[in-house]
Amino acid sequence: MEENIFPQPAVAGLMEGLIEARLHNDGQAKEAVKTLQNKMTGSFATPIYLLLDSNSGQQLARRDGALLDEQGFADWLKAGMAKSGS
Repeated sequence: MEENIFPQPAVAGLMEGLIEARLHNDGQAKEAVKTLQNKMTGSFATPIYLLLDSNSGQQLARRDGALLDEQGFADWLKAGMAKSGS
């Protein structure tokens, strides 16, 4: 996703106004990161994509699993952003 979908024009343009944060659960802080992931998503599965409101922290959209379709991922982002009024 990071290499093939995020840089695509339909997605990259939408992500310009977003703050991207990633949890990698395979490093030194593995257990702490997994605990945070479970708290945020209720799951240990990867990948999980969340779109959160930066002010309230409210979850606007969730995607479990990769979506290797540029327009499909762009549409997912747009739908989530519409919930925040962005």
